[in-house]
Amino acid sequence: MIALALLLLPWAAALVAARRHHHLDVGIVAAVSIGLATLWVAWATMRGPKRPAAPVSGLTLGQVADQLAVAVGAQWEAEAAVCRLNDPYPLPVSWGPADESLTDSWDSLVKLATSGAGWPPPPPTGTWAVGPNDLAGQGGGLAEVLAQVPTGRLVVLGEPGAGKTMLMVRLVLDLLARRTPGGPVPFLAPVASWDPSGQDLRGWLADRLVIDHPALVTPPPSDVPEPTQAAALLASGLMLPVLDGLDEIPDHARGSAISQINDALRPGQPLVVTCRTQQYRDAVRPQSGPEVSLRAAAAVQVEPLDAVTVHEYLSDDAAGPAARARWAPVLAVLGTEAPVAKALSTPLMVGLARAIYNPRPGELTMTLRNPAELCSPALEDRKVVEFLLFDAFIPAAYRHAYGARWKVQDAEKWLVFLARHLEGTIGSPDLAWWQLRRTMSRTAVGLFLGLVFGFLLMYFAAFTSRATAMVVGGAGGFAAALAIAAQTRITRWSSTGTPVHGMRINVRIGPIGIMFVLLGSALGASLGDVGFGNAGVVVFGVVGGVIFWLMGSLEGVPSDLAEATNPQVVLARDRRAALLLMPAAGVVGGVMGGTFGGAVTLVANARAGHPADLLLGAVLGMVFGVVFGVLGVAVVSAGELGKIQAAWPSYVLTRAWLALHQRLPWRLMSFLVDAHRQGVLRQAGAVYQFRHIELQHRLANRDASAVSRHEK
Repeated sequence: MIALALLLLPWAAALVAARRHHHLDVGIVAAVSIGLATLWVAWATMRGPKRPAAPVSGLTLGQVADQLAVAVGAQWEAEAAVCRLNDPYPLPVSWGPADESLTDSWDSLVKLATSGAGWPPPPPTGTWAVGPNDLAGQGGGLAEVLAQVPTGRLVVLGEPGAGKTMLMVRLVLDLLARRTPGGPVPFLAPVASWDPSGQDLRGWLADRLVIDHPALVTPPPSDVPEPTQAAALLASGLMLPVLDGLDEIPDHARGSAISQINDALRPGQPLVVTCRTQQYRDAVRPQSGPEVSLRAAAAVQVEPLDAVTVHEYLSDDAAGPAARARWAPVLAVLGTEAPVAKALSTPLMVGLARAIYNPRPGELTMTLRNPAELCSPALEDRKVVEFLLFDAFIPAAYRHAYGARWKVQDAEKWLVFLARHLEGTIGSPDLAWWQLRRTMSRTAVGLFLGLVFGFLLMYFAAFTSRATAMVVGGAGGFAAALAIAAQTRITRWSSTGTPVHGMRINVRIGPIGIMFVLLGSALGASLGDVGFGNAGVVVFGVVGGVIFWLMGSLEGVPSDLAEATNPQVVLARDRRAALLLMPAAGVVGGVMGGTFGGAVTLVANARAGHPADLLLGAVLGMVFGVVFGVLGVAVVSAGELGKIQAAWPSYVLTRAWLALHQRLPWRLMSFLVDAHRQGVLRQAGAVYQFRHIELQHRLANRDASAVSRHEK
């Protein structure tokens, strides 16, 4: 009602003035009336409460968990196949009890699980282990070990490359195979992207769940107070967090992270955490500073691979007798103090070695590097052997004999750039395509967008064929360029959110739709006054109103909950949303420019040749700038529309910029998919990661222009 009053008030005043002066400037009156009404609607939208979207289905939280379990299982089964986990068989990894000084006593775990407030009733006698020594095991037995811990909380410690991540993948798959309907869903999350100082654990896990499974952004059943299904699953204990890589959190924040984990856990909620042994010891038992413990958690230590296991695995992975014979010099020194023997004591290095020296189907053994080079006297210690394996791995991954799509030198250079991007810019191992925009200069992007906007203003102003309008339009365009450049420069890139996962029209959004209908009517009034006649008022008013109403009714829509997410699917959905939004945004720009140009023309016609034209035109331009600026902020901030921030346009711009500078290929997503297929990258939901964080570190510290040793 207030907006309607503000819309009609200028017309009433203009009619009174027209009786005295016998002249009515329809365009100016329309601009003022629409400006006042939209300013009020925008202000009311920004200050009003956010209206949550209706749930997409009537599923209970248990049913949501069941569908999520299907998606999680499909995701990690596909990843296990790409990583050749079962080819020829999973590398046997064994573990034993960790140092008891790093954990709470076993008696305290039993007391909490049997008498703790809010904890479930204990299972039948004999289910739990008698003590930490009973937790030793190997292979796929970690699920049984977790069930034997009274509290269901376990810390898995190990050295770099000890196989903790792949052990967690096996654990997730084994837990899903044993899961009963309505039970907790294991969720593997690389903890390196968590900032304990800026976000609590449950909030970060909820955000991570939404990124990997966007359907969880919908509200839960009405009797659950949480804002999203992801938060509700965590709050109700239907998620089993598997936090991988606690050591990748900065040293100064690791102790605080452990404390936050303690605070976030509900009574009886299980948990698994992995960390490097020394980093965990430094966090919980620092030489100076307060001690901390991951409460109610047992701990196991992943042990190095023994010589027999490595010997059998490399021999069984070889394609035949000829390939197996090449390993003789290496196999002969396993179990000794030789540098190669120490290096091949971890699953990471064994996996790199077999990828480099063992032939793939269709490859000739004599064309490959000889593993005997690992026994060279020039490799004086374990670290040098590991560097050789890291450096030889990329050429081995792209050694296609025929029809090579990517040259080794180019692939290596691009991977070096991506590794440096993750370490220097992102500070996380998660390679998300929508974050690549952060590699570009924010000032340059802002100036580019501002110049485009300014050019459009000047173009519409030039339609009036008036020098005054061109001057005002040009000045407005230049000012807009500077303003957008400055705004983009001071705005953090991360504030634009995550990609859009789908679009739909919600015609129930009343205020936004009414606001855009008013804008369409303003367009019709302006165009009708400058020469299109009454027909222009009707046509442009109705058509513009309908288009704006539909645009105002667009909202994000989640994907299928049971569908496994991957970066390609996320990009495709965001692209479709962007292609739907861009024409509507173009119409809005046309309305802004057309209304602005029409109003300037009316001013020029009414006061032709008068110096006050420039001042009046500039003031009118600033009024329109304020109106549409506040309107834009309101639209972005309003309810469902706040989720519609497509990342695909900025990704396309960034990809073109980086490709022109030869930092990344033009077909970037195809390159990432191929790198994942070759085992260089691994997929974690909607993002990629390097096969191992140590590989990322090695690439980030290499010379991007260097030619690989294999190519030399």
